[in-house]
Amino acid sequence: MLPPTNGKKQVYNDGVVRVGLIIVFAIGTATTVLGYPSYTEMFDDIPDLVSRSTLACKGEVVYAPEVMIVDNPKDQVATATVSMDRCFKGHAQVVRVVFDAFTTGGGHSGGPLFRLTTGDYDLFFLKLQGDNFVAVNNRSGALPISRKMGPSAEGSDSLTQLELDFKAGLNDPDPELVLASICSLGAIKHLHSTSELLALLDSADLLQKTYLWEALLKLKTYSVLPAVAKFFADQPDPPIELFLPRDRVFAMEHRLFHQVSRIQDASALAYLQQFALAPNPRLRMNALQALRSIEDPRTAPTFLKALEDDDSDNAFSAMQGLFALAGGGEIDWVPNWEDFRDDQPFYAAKCREWWQAEGRQKTRARFSKWVRLGWRHP
Repeated sequence: MLPPTNGKKQVYNDGVVRVGLIIVFAIGTATTVLGYPSYTEMFDDIPDLVSRSTLACKGEVVYAPEVMIVDNPKDQVATATVSMDRCFKGHAQVVRVVFDAFTTGGGHSGGPLFRLTTGDYDLFFLKLQGDNFVAVNNRSGALPISRKMGPSAEGSDSLTQLELDFKAGLNDPDPELVLASICSLGAIKHLHSTSELLALLDSADLLQKTYLWEALLKLKTYSVLPAVAKFFADQPDPPIELFLPRDRVFAMEHRLFHQVSRIQDASALAYLQQFALAPNPRLRMNALQALRSIEDPRTAPTFLKALEDDDSDNAFSAMQGLFALAGGGEIDWVPNWEDFRDDQPFYAAKCREWWQAEGRQKTRARFSKWVRLGWRHP
């Protein structure tokens, strides 16, 4: 028996379902990441940071008061003195920067903090507030950067000069600053050339390769997908808890899963379809999300197979992918997530039945150009 619908047709809604799946999976994952480094660097958006900044410069914190332990952290701020070596937007030599100069006794501050320490050398994204500067946001207001300078590109835009400095950082003797430079190049989103990153793959260790793959996927350099696929296939199962930096390669594997979900290029379909049926459920989840965003009729066989996924979230996503190919709209029997989870075999069979009777024809009509090119529906 189908669950009651109170006489109303349920409407497929791609956006709502997709967000729900991400939240459920994030809460349900068994892997806990403890310690350094932060996952936040994978979300840095340098063009956005530059556009929001009055001042984008790199330099050293020459003085910052020590952090205080307080019971009430509200408005506990201090001012650091920062000496700038090179500015990419705006002009400054020495500036005063307001930062969060506290921590609570329990170690929880209630949100991200912008902290500075004497001797820090960072790339600052700042805006003027009164007589001082503040970070454009607490998470990315100061990013690690090499002291190495790229060639000066007179008359170039901020992002071009930043690209040159980040590429200079690829030769820093500190391996952590090399990784930071790789991350920052990926966060620029559009480079004049990816040749330096690709060349570094030849000599990189496995950790550095994962950073390079992440950056190159952000830059839509999908020629690295064969190597990424081999990495996924060769990786052992992660431990229940990840302790960093010991387990950084496992942490980077999860970050690469995230980059898979962001692919929207049909040239990557073969790898996305391979990932959608891979042993790792999180990789399958992210690949299915990418396939849904591409919305290509050639993905239908993968969605049909994924209806049998051991993870009901992924099977539900596959069902939604088939609905999207057919154009969505009102479908009498569409279950909500809870009902699907409770009786996945029934709804998977119902979806296959619907696909054969109705969905395939609707998809054929939507993608008639594929029919003219000789594509056959599964």
